[in-house]
Amino acid sequence: MFDLAVIGGGPAGLTAAIYGQRYGMRTVVLAGVVGGLVADNPLIENYPGFRSITGADLSLAMQDHATSLGAEIKAENVVEVKKKGKTFTIKTESGTEVEARTLVLAHGLKRRKLGARGEDKFIGKGISYCATCDGPFFKGKPVAVVGGGNSAALAALVLGEFASHVYVIYRREKFFRMQPYYLRKIEKVDKIEPLFKEEVAEFLGKEKIEKVKLEGGRVLDVSGVFIEIGFEPELPFKTDLKLTRDEKGFLKVDAGMRTSVPGVFAAGDISTGSDYFWQVATAVGEGAIAARSAYEHLLKE
Repeated sequence: MFDLAVIGGGPAGLTAAIYGQRYGMRTVVLAGVVGGLVADNPLIENYPGFRSITGADLSLAMQDHATSLGAEIKAENVVEVKKKGKTFTIKTESGTEVEARTLVLAHGLKRRKLGARGEDKFIGKGISYCATCDGPFFKGKPVAVVGGGNSAALAALVLGEFASHVYVIYRREKFFRMQPYYLRKIEKVDKIEPLFKEEVAEFLGKEKIEKVKLEGGRVLDVSGVFIEIGFEPELPFKTDLKLTRDEKGFLKVDAGMRTSVPGVFAAGDISTGSDYFWQVATAVGEGAIAARSAYEHLLKE
C-alpha cells in the first residue's frame, strides 16, 4: 500500500513525488512516458535557475531527484482507477494493480489534432506532432508547421536547423499568441516563411505526404508537416471517480489542488490551478501543493 500514487511523470507529477517522499509518504509515480510533454521541448529558457536547458535534461534531473528520495517510478500507462472505501486501486496496461491512500492526477494534456482531410492517413508518414523527435528526418527537405503559438514557434526554430524551408501556416493575420521573444527569433531565420490567413484543406500524397493544399488554393510541396495547434484535456483511463471538470474539460481544483473527490488532487496542465498558464514553473508549484494537501489529508484520517 502506497501513501501517495501519482499518475503522470511530467514536472507536476515528479514534483509531487519529491514532496511526497519528503513528507514521509511512500510514493509511486505511474506514467507511460516519464518526463511528460516537456521532455520533447528542445530548449527551456524560462525555468528559474537554468538559463538554458533541454526538456529532456530537466526531466531526467527531476526523475533522478524523485528516485534519490525513494520514490518508485513505474513506466506504465494507467488504464483504470477505482475507489474502494478510503483507498484507490490503480490498474496499469500490464495488469499490475497498485493501491494507494491518496492520489495526484498529473497526467497532462494530449496534443490536439488538426482534423483536416488526410491527416490520419499520413500520421507517421510525414505528419508529426513532435519537431524535436522527428525534425532530423527532414534534413534538406521542405516542411510546414501548422499553428501560431509558442509551440509552433519552437517547432519552426527546431526545423530551421534541418529543413531547407519551413512554412508556418496560421489562420490569423499575425502571430497574436506567440511570445515576442520567440517572434524575434523566428524573424531572424530566413528559411522560415509565415503564411498568414491560411488554413489546411487537405494533405496529399501516395505512400507518404507530398503536398499540402491550403483553403486559399495554394499547394505547398513538402516532405513533412508538424501540427502544433495546442493541447486538450483528457482522462486517459476508466474510472468511477466523480471528478468535476470545467466547461473545457479541465479538472477543477481549489487553492490546495483538491478535486471534488476527497483524497484526490490534481496538478499541472490538466488542472485549473494556474488559470491555464501551462508552464514548468507553474506545474512544479502545483505538484508541491498537491503533495502537501495529500499529506494533510492523511493526517486527518
